[in-house]
Amino acid sequence: MLHYAVLGSGSSGNSYVFSDGTTSLLIDQGYSVVELRRRLDRFGIDLATVKAVFITHLHPDHAKGVGTLCRKQNVAAYISARSVQEQPDHFAKLCIPDKQVATVEPFEVVSIGPFNLFCFATSHDSAGSVGWFITYEDQSLMVLTDTGLTTDEHMSLAKEAGILFLEANYDRRMLQTGPYPLYLKRRIDGSYGHLSNEQALYFLQESGFAGKHIYFIHLSDVNNDPALLEKAAHQCIQTPFTVCHKNQWYGPQPEAL
Repeated sequence: MLHYAVLGSGSSGNSYVFSDGTTSLLIDQGYSVVELRRRLDRFGIDLATVKAVFITHLHPDHAKGVGTLCRKQNVAAYISARSVQEQPDHFAKLCIPDKQVATVEPFEVVSIGPFNLFCFATSHDSAGSVGWFITYEDQSLMVLTDTGLTTDEHMSLAKEAGILFLEANYDRRMLQTGPYPLYLKRRIDGSYGHLSNEQALYFLQESGFAGKHIYFIHLSDVNNDPALLEKAAHQCIQTPFTVCHKNQWYGPQPEAL
């Protein structure tokens, strides 16, 4: 049986887990190993079952814990080839043992235990940024985060997904009237920034997503309000959803799986 959870989402750290109890995989790892173990324990997932971590991009809140995890637990790290080629200094700082690194191209399928995964390009100010699509038996899940825009390719994949982890980083009005300097507002709201609440909800409607659940992830604690997103989502979509507050964990509890 498939277990999945948002272990944490936001500027303090990001990580998502997918597990059948024997083989566990992470998308991103922005925590210490101690903190990661604590969060996995919440869902009854043993750290020792983690076989690989799949990286969306090299910003610290997504990748700073990858190297330590790989070295301590002999975990493999999968990352887009562009990220390594175009950001060699950032990648080197993770100190992942060479033998544990696997570079991949978009839509190259990686099989680990009962899981198949592939990445797809996103639009972010971190070269080689990607999202990930996971299949397990007849189930499919998609992680789409840290992208300033969405594409027809993203929409086609979302239409096939049963569970969607979707960025809704900011409320446009809060960003425009908030405390950030103008250059940072433009970065966040630009095509290499993040998805707004409005963009996320538009994406859901246009993609025809018809899965079982949506997790709204990577909310800004300065430029967004979970209550605003929840209200807007109820007005636009019928699918069950969870708005993930910063640094909290979310997902079906073990007894409900």
